[in-house]
Amino acid sequence: MQSQIEEREKKIRALENTIANLGQAKYDLESTMQSQIEEREKKIRALEDAIAKLDETRRKLEFSLQSQLEIRERKIQEQEKAISELDKTKRHFETNLIDLKEQIALQEQTIIEQMNIIAELDTTRLKIENSLQDRQSDIELREKRIKELQNTIAQRDKTKRQIETDLKEQIKAQQVKLEKLVGKLKVTFVDKILFNSGSAKINKEGKDLLLKLSESFKYNNQNIIVEGHTDNVQIGPELRGKYPTNWELSSARSAAVVRYLTYKAGVEPERFVASGYSFYKPVASNSTEDGRHQNRRIEIILAPPLRSE
Repeated sequence: MQSQIEEREKKIRALENTIANLGQAKYDLESTMQSQIEEREKKIRALEDAIAKLDETRRKLEFSLQSQLEIRERKIQEQEKAISELDKTKRHFETNLIDLKEQIALQEQTIIEQMNIIAELDTTRLKIENSLQDRQSDIELREKRIKELQNTIAQRDKTKRQIETDLKEQIKAQQVKLEKLVGKLKVTFVDKILFNSGSAKINKEGKDLLLKLSESFKYNNQNIIVEGHTDNVQIGPELRGKYPTNWELSSARSAAVVRYLTYKAGVEPERFVASGYSFYKPVASNSTEDGRHQNRRIEIILAPPLRSE
């Protein structure tokens, strides 16, 4: 029992030692833990300080970022506004461009129309100029013709005055008649003053008259038309072999006058035309002797020379 007690006491001492060791260990652990706690608290404070600094830095960063974000948002808004304005301007320009294109198209159409009008005006101008030139040519030609007609009339009147002087007695006796025509002068030798009845041979009185008349022909360039005319009395049997009808007689008389004026009086032959009309151009009725007397005639017509256009 003693041993048990000793054993128990030994165990108790061992326990006490263990407890003492445990207390020391506890103390050491507490000291260590205290140190660790203090170290940890120091670290915590350091961490808290770091966190505070980080938080301050975060706040600064957040403020900076917020400021930058606001600035960027303002810039974005300004850019969006600018883009909106640009879009409006773009639409405005596009509208204006469409209007300008329409205006350009309209102006081009107007230009084309104006060019067509100008072309038509040029054509009209050329036509007018050509017309004016033609009119000027017509005027010049008309003036030339007027001068020619005036010269012709002057020649006709001069010739008429000369014939009136040279054949004064025959005109007074109504054996020769003078008649003014348009630009022409007609000299009519009535009945037997040039030819005996039924003859195509010029008698002596006729030759003298034609020589006097030819003097008025030599100083102008008028054409000379000689026409033979008869009454409606048929050719007698004794002359019918030579002149079957009044056609042959009237033609032979006009040819005889032309031949005498050219060969004997010296008038240019190219100026003459000879023709016979039988009794188909009477100046009076063939039912009376006086009418037949007037129809038996030689007409010499002085006409202006033909113009070479």
